[in-house]
Amino acid sequence: MKITKLLLPGLAAVLIAGCGFQLRGQGTVKLPESLATIRVMVAGSQVANDPLRLAMEDMLRIYAGATVAQASDTPTLVLTGENINSQVLTVDASGKASGYLLRYEISYSVLGATGEELAPPQTLRLQRDYRFNPLNVLAKEQEEENLKRELRRDALYQIVRRLARFKPAPGDAS
Repeated sequence: MKITKLLLPGLAAVLIAGCGFQLRGQGTVKLPESLATIRVMVAGSQVANDPLRLAMEDMLRIYAGATVAQASDTPTLVLTGENINSQVLTVDASGKASGYLLRYEISYSVLGATGEELAPPQTLRLQRDYRFNPLNVLAKEQEEENLKRELRRDALYQIVRRLARFKPAPGDAS
C-alpha cells in the first residue's frame, strides 16, 4: 500500500515530463536569426531615452536574449500608438464611481534593414478592472499606477512572444 502511494505520484510525474509538458510562465523565448539583432524605435518620440523604448529593449534582452543595436542597417521594431485610458465601470448608490476599467493599447510593426515592411502593423489591446474606494484614495491611485505598469509589461512581453513566432518570407535576406 505504501509503495503504491509513492509509486503513483512518481509515475505521474514521469509521464507528464515525458510528454513535453511544461508550465508556460514568464520563460524565455528564442527569436529567429533574422531578428537576433534588432533596433527599437518609438514613432514620433523626440525623447532620447524614451521609457517605452527602454522597456522594450530590456524585454528583448532579458526574455529573448536579443542584441539591441542602434544601427539603421538592422531590422527595426517600430512601436506606435501607445494609449492608456480609464473608463468608469460601476457606480455606487450615491452615483459615485466605484469601479474603473483600464484599457491599454499599443501598435507595432517590424521593418527590414532597408525599410521594407517585414510584418504588417499589429495592435495589442489589454484591459484590467479595479475597485475604487473613496476612503482610500492614495492607495487606489498607487494601485492604478501599478496596473498601468503591469499592462505595459504584459503587452511588451506579448510582442516579444509574437516576434519569436515571426517567419521571414523566403525572399527576405535581412
